[in-house]
Amino acid sequence: MKECNGKYSFILIPMAIIFVILLFVGGPSSDSLRSVRYVWGMGHLLCFSLWAYLYVCWRAGQSFFRQLVEVIVLTVLLGGATELIQSGIGREASWIDLGNDLIGGFLGVVFFAKSRHALSPWRLRFIQVPVLLLALGSILPLGKVLIDDFVAWQQFPLLSGFETPLEITRWSGSSQRKVDQKIFFSGDASLQVRLTTQRYSGIGLKDFPHDWTKYSAVSLRVYNPDRESLTLHFRIHDQFHRDHSNAYSDRYNASFDILPGWNRLLVSLAKVRSAPKGRLLDLSKIAGIGVFVGKLDKPRMIYLDEVKLLP
Repeated sequence: MKECNGKYSFILIPMAIIFVILLFVGGPSSDSLRSVRYVWGMGHLLCFSLWAYLYVCWRAGQSFFRQLVEVIVLTVLLGGATELIQSGIGREASWIDLGNDLIGGFLGVVFFAKSRHALSPWRLRFIQVPVLLLALGSILPLGKVLIDDFVAWQQFPLLSGFETPLEITRWSGSSQRKVDQKIFFSGDASLQVRLTTQRYSGIGLKDFPHDWTKYSAVSLRVYNPDRESLTLHFRIHDQFHRDHSNAYSDRYNASFDILPGWNRLLVSLAKVRSAPKGRLLDLSKIAGIGVFVGKLDKPRMIYLDEVKLLP
């Protein structure tokens, strides 16, 4: 380590050890803010940057390209092993994390290895610029999530009005969806959802404030552009349901006939609370809501707008 800043070793080495522990212990839950989850995920990039830096300090006698190849190989091996271990202890393995591991390894070498000075300036920039762009591309989603998390908390108890471009990222599911500015109930936009003929085609809201105890009902507007009515199923579940049985009887379920034009779905949270069999649904820990259809004869389209809680 003498080739590196030895006066910082007493800080960097303990940090590297702490990072090893944090890869397997602690971390945000699936109900934590997306921004918190993303920041935690970016820890892979920081962790492997530090490890790569310490490694090239230890291998200071080697050429820049030798150090770079060694770091790449070790990062793939260690990063891959880390993801396999995480998948075996109840955490989620991720290709994104492995990608951040590699970007971090690159950063640690091409920006901090002393051997980089042996390269001509233009050759070093030729290597550094793509690595920097990869790092910025990895960090960019965090910026978007930070913005939308802030907007979501500002909007609450409105869960989605689809007036801001990032609100669509709060939703997931098998159906294609996009923000539409031609059909809307309020504001200037709604969410267009293409329902397919597969069973249980639909979408769900996955990122939102989870404590609904101060509210009496949830309301959403649904537009049916066809002349035929449509049966739309609606569900609400809490964290206990998701983490345990996932049984149909352990959540709130309802069905609505969606007539041509705009429809309002209004659900009492008192009914939601008493819906599970043998227990009360925890309104302080709502984990998700979903709208979906059964088996359709042909693809259909609906529009969602003004998904909100009522006092």
